Amino acid sequence: MILEAGAAFGSSLLLMLAYYIARRAWRRFTYVKPSQRGIDPVGEAEVFLAYGKVDEAIKVLRDTVKDEPDNLSAKVTLLRAYSYQRNHRDYSVLARDVKHRLEGQPLWQTIQCEGKVMDPGNPLYQN
Repeated sequence: MILEAGAAFGSSLLLMLAYYIARRAWRRFTYVKPSQRGIDPVGEAEVFLAYGKVDEAIKVLRDTVKDEPDNLSAKVTLLRAYSYQRNHRDYSVLARDVKHRLEGQPLWQTIQCEGKVMDPGNPLYQN
């Protein structure tokens, strides 16, 4: 009886794992960039962030920055997503990239404050 229950549990676990893998593969292979679907990528990323789907937001924003390297709005939203993850490495690289465009503005001060929290020793965030 116990052996049968263990076997049933094992097969259920295996089935759930197979479903999870198949679902991730399907999402990866069927992904279409928001701009190709006629959707504002920053807006879509904002919705993902609002629902706590940070990884999805980062994927959309990285694709956007790759396609549109001058899209400051996408970069700032990506900084916010990195801060949610406490990803100080990627945050610092991107903050360094936008510094020349935002330095002296209140938004740069916000970026610096968040950066100090994640990486207090980084001179990029010192006033």
